[in-house]
Amino acid sequence: MTDRIEMNGIDHYAVHVRDLAQSAEWYERILEFHVLHRWTTTWMVGRGNIKVGLFQRPGASPVGDPEQLLVISHIAFSIDGDKFDAAHRALVAAGVAVDGPDDSGIAYSIFFKDPDGHELELTTYHAATAQNPG
Repeated sequence: MTDRIEMNGIDHYAVHVRDLAQSAEWYERILEFHVLHRWTTTWMVGRGNIKVGLFQRPGASPVGDPEQLLVISHIAFSIDGDKFDAAHRALVAAGVAVDGPDDSGIAYSIFFKDPDGHELELTTYHAATAQNPG
């Protein structure tokens, strides 16, 4: 096969949210994202090369138990090891409920949720971490 699918990375991921303004404000306050573009029922937020499409669905219901459904269960953001502890402290200081840090054997991760319950992760690989976070 001579033709290939050459990709540069993930452009964005999309999530359904109940309230565009509330979600955009949360992503800005917690993750320092900014509104990059506004359409009628969709806003693109992000920073640097990370973007999230927020799709307004005011009457939407949360997904049932994600462990029992075929869904994308979470999105993980990579973070440098020397910034991991500060990010953890910033989330806690902002009143965000955080699980972890967890050690998978190759990386440390912390998990948290956005206003609509979408699970997010910050992860750093052991080689990038000077000390055990936590």
